[in-house]
Amino acid sequence: MRFGEKNVQSIAKLSGIRERRIVEPGMTAADLAFAAAQRLLKERNIPRETIDLLVVATQTGDYQIPGTSFVLHERLGLSKHCATYDLNQGCAAYPYALALVQGFFAMGAAKRALVLNTDALSGIIHPMDRTLVTLHGDGAVATLLDTAAENEGLLGFHFGTDSSGWRYLCMPASGARQPKNEDTRREIADDTGNVRTAEHFQMNGQAIFHFAIHQVPEVVNAALKQFGVTIAGLDLLVLHQANKFMIEQIYKKLGVPVEKQFFYLEEVGNLSGASSPAVLSEAVRQGRVKPGALVLLAAFGVGLSWGVMLLRVGSKGIAPVGGSVDLTLADLQGLS
Repeated sequence: MRFGEKNVQSIAKLSGIRERRIVEPGMTAADLAFAAAQRLLKERNIPRETIDLLVVATQTGDYQIPGTSFVLHERLGLSKHCATYDLNQGCAAYPYALALVQGFFAMGAAKRALVLNTDALSGIIHPMDRTLVTLHGDGAVATLLDTAAENEGLLGFHFGTDSSGWRYLCMPASGARQPKNEDTRREIADDTGNVRTAEHFQMNGQAIFHFAIHQVPEVVNAALKQFGVTIAGLDLLVLHQANKFMIEQIYKKLGVPVEKQFFYLEEVGNLSGASSPAVLSEAVRQGRVKPGALVLLAAFGVGLSWGVMLLRVGSKGIAPVGGSVDLTLADLQGLS
C-alpha cells in the first residue's frame, strides 16, 4: 500500500472515504462529462436541438484555450444556436452554474440548459501527496434544466468569497503567473512526508479545515436568514462532501439533526465541483428527497468561495431553476 496500511486506515477513519473512482490513462474530465451527458440525453429522450445553453464547470479542462464547453458542444452534436459557457469555480461550482442558468432564463436568452460538472483531479495530484490522493476522486454529473413551474425549483441563492485564502487550494505553476520550467518540476517533501511539485494541485489542509468549520456555519445561517427559513423548516441540508469529519463538525455547529444530514463520499471521495450534484442525486435515489421537500445545499472550497441554494422539490422531481423538466443527474462516470 502506497502510504502504509496504518496511515491509510487512519485517514479513512477521519475522512470517511474508503474508495475513489479514478480515470484511466488518457481519459479526461471532458470524457467523463461527455459520457454523463450522453446517458442523460438518451435516458430522457431529449432532442439535442432543443438545448440552447451548455455550461461546463471544470478545473481540469482539455486545454487552456479553448474552453472545454466548445469541445463538448461539438462532441455532443449540439446546434449552432446553443450558447456555451465555461466556469472554473472549484468546489462551489454547482450553485454558481445554476445561478448562471437562471440568469439566462430570466433574460429570455435560453429555455433549456445542459450543465456539466466534471473534474479529474487525479491527473494533477502528485501520487505521493497523501493529503489529496486519499481524498479526491474523479467524476462528472449532468443536469438538465428547463423553465419553471411556479413555487417549484430554486428559491434563492447566497454567494461569497474570502480571497485572502486563495493560496490554500492552488496549483502554482499552471498558468501565466508561474511558467513551467525545470524548477517547477522539482519534487519537494514537507515535514509530514507529502511529496509534490509546483505543477501539482496543493492544499493547506489546516487552513481549509479552519475555514470550513468557522466560515461555513456562518454562511449557512446568513443564507437561512436571507431566505426566511430555519433548519427546522428544512427537510434536508446537503453539504459539499469534502471529508466526513469536517462535514460532521459543520452539522454539529449548525445544530442539524441526524435525520436532516446526508453523506455520499465513502465510495467516491471528494469530487470537487461535481460533489454537490452527485450527493443531491444520491439523496434522490435513496428516497431522502421527495416531492415537496425543501432542501438547502451549501458548497464551498477553492477561492475561498461558497455558494448556497434553496430548492423546492417539484411534483416531477427536483427542478432547480424551477421547471417542468426535473433535475436529472446521470450516474457517476469513472473507473475505480
